[in-house]
Parts: sequence; C-alpha cells; structure tokens
Amino acid sequence: MSAPGLMFYSHDTYGLGHLRRTLALANFFRSRRPYSQLIVTGSPVAHRFPLPGGADYIKLPSVVKVGAGTYESRSLSLSFRAIRDLRRDLLLGAARHFRPRALLVDNVPGGLKGELQPVLRFLKSTSCRLVLGLRDIIDDAERVRSTWDEDGSYDLLDETYDRILVYGARDVYDPVVEYGFSQEAAEKTHFTGYIGREPGAQSREQIRSALGLGAEPLVLVMAGGGEDGYELLSTCLQAMQMRGDSSSFECLLVGGPFLPADRVREVRERARGCCVGFIDFLEDVTSYVGAADAIVSMGGYNSVCELLSLHKPGLIVPRVTPRREQLIRAEALSRRGCLRMVHPAEITPRVLCTEIERLLDERPLPAALPLTGLPGASAVLEDVLAEPVEERSLLAAGHAS
Repeated sequence: MSAPGLMFYSHDTYGLGHLRRTLALANFFRSRRPYSQLIVTGSPVAHRFPLPGGADYIKLPSVVKVGAGTYESRSLSLSFRAIRDLRRDLLLGAARHFRPRALLVDNVPGGLKGELQPVLRFLKSTSCRLVLGLRDIIDDAERVRSTWDEDGSYDLLDETYDRILVYGARDVYDPVVEYGFSQEAAEKTHFTGYIGREPGAQSREQIRSALGLGAEPLVLVMAGGGEDGYELLSTCLQAMQMRGDSSSFECLLVGGPFLPADRVREVRERARGCCVGFIDFLEDVTSYVGAADAIVSMGGYNSVCELLSLHKPGLIVPRVTPRREQLIRAEALSRRGCLRMVHPAEITPRVLCTEIERLLDERPLPAALPLTGLPGASAVLEDVLAEPVEERSLLAAGHAS
C-alpha cells in the first residue's frame, strides 16, 4: 500500500513565516514516514528553499498585503479579484488531481479571502482529513474575532476541520479563550508546543571562519523577510557608526529577500562604510544563529523559535503594524524571561547599543519553552490518518447532506 499523500496550503502574502513553518513541518513528516507531499504556496521565493524528498510544490500567483485585510497582485497586471479566482481554480485543480489523504492549512481557516473554501468542500466529501495549523498568536483578539465573524471562519472550525493545531503553549497565549472558540472547536484543538529548530548544517567554527572572525563576539541582526525590516537595519548601522572603533563586537546584518532593491544597495553601502557585514538572504539561517553570541531581531514566529531553540540571548524589536501579533508575542515571552523587548517607537541607536552590550555582558540563558511543535503535530497527523477511511467517508457524507 502506498504512503498517504499530504497537501499543504500556505497563502504567503507577507514575509517568509508561513512558508518556512510549512517547510519545517514537511521535512519533519518526511523524516518519519515516506509521505508524498504537495505544497501549494503563494510565496515568490519558494524556489530558493530546498524541498524534502518526495515533495513538490505549486506556485500560486503572488499577492502582497497593502493594508489591513487589503491585497493586490504582486506582479501580474490583474485585479485582486481575478488573481484570487485564478488561485482558487489552481488550488481546486491540485486537490482534485492529487487527492491527498490529509490537507494541512497554515493559519487562515478559509484561505486568502476565502480562496480555499471550494477545496475544503471538495475534500470534505472524500476520505481526506482536514487539519488547520495556527501559529501561537494570529493578531489581537478583537481583530481576529471580528474577521472570523465576518468571513465564516468559526463555522469552518466547528463543521469542516477535523483537527486544529496550535503551534504554541497555552500558558503563553491561549487562542481558544482569546479568540472565542466554541466548545466543539476547543475539543479538537491540540497545543503542540513551539516549532523547534535543529542546529544548522554548518558549525559555529565554519561560519565564523567564513566571516573572517576571531574571538570577538558576533551580533546577528535579522530583519525577517525584509519588507518592513529597513528601520531596524538602519538603526543598527547608526548605532555602529556611533560606536566607531570602540566597538567590542562584530555585527552581521541579514536583510531578507523582500528588502526592496534600493534599500539593499543603501544598506550594503552603509555597512561597508562602517565595517559591518551584510547578507541579503540566508537559506541556512540556523547555522548563523548558532554562530552568533546575541541576536537582534523582529518578532516573527520563526525568528523567535530559532533563537530559543539554539539558546541565544535575544533582543526583539517587534512589528506593530499591520498586525500586532509580533508585539503580543514579544511582550508575553519577555514577561517569561525568554527574551528582551524594546518597542519600535522607543528604539534609538543609543538604546540599541546599550541593549546589545547588556546582552553580551550578561549572556542570559533564555527561559525554557516547550519546543515540541514538530513531533506534536506529527503525532496528531498520524492519529488522524489512522482513523478508518470508512468512518471518515460516512462522516463526510453526513456533512455533505
């Protein structure tokens, strides 16, 4: 009997978080069983990441978020409505031909502006199991409740999805309570823990040698996907210029693939002028995190998981618009002693210098978080796939009627 096929949906309208989380899950699942995997993503940089064995991907036309709940085509000269309809048709065609045993949806119950709903209705009538994976925090509770009321997400949680995974810890943030899950949705919700990261492919010594470093401490500054990371990079460059030759550490900036081209040129030139390293994109981020002595980062889910997995002291300067997710996460983890946080409205070159020196002087070990997200999600998936197909088909027929 062939291994079951898994299909992943990652809408990817901003940054790298959805795709990187999806790839982490796909790689882990493949290490456990030889699943055939189809990843459907809207990320314009999906081709820059390696896929696990037995996996392939379909690239949806890319869209970009231009405001709260507002999107437009990233590249094609089409209206958003036309782009959404095209994406919807591609998704449905993929589901009809691939016929997965399980669909794992990342973070958006109905897909981007409802584009996934025809797929969910179709797969609900088959033996496919439908699993929704939510990051620890989606946004502030009032906005999530309003959005989910408006777009029908609560109905999907209750009637369509077979399991709901939360890649977080209930005592850090509880979306079941904050977002007002029904009793039915709460009963099928599983908290897996955060998605931990293994050490990278290159050792600390290899990275430091490639960067030409000696014994001096290394501070890694990460701007996430880069679309809104310029201010953090610029502040860091000002801080290094202010310190001049008195700096007691080396600094490496990582811009992200969505840092606009004119900003890339500017940051690279300024970095060269004050002897700061700059890399615009890293495939093997965890190797560089492992080589660093302290991390300065925005507060995206993956960045936080990486620095905590590798036990690095971290300073988070979170994004606060268009979503407050990073701010809420940073505040919650700061209270637990997992990291330090400075609000972006309060960050200045001098404040940044002081915070970096404090991290390097104290070298605090971050408080522990449950980093069991990958095995936790895998266990739930195995459980749902083990349910008899006949039982699943009868349930689906009941829903269809």
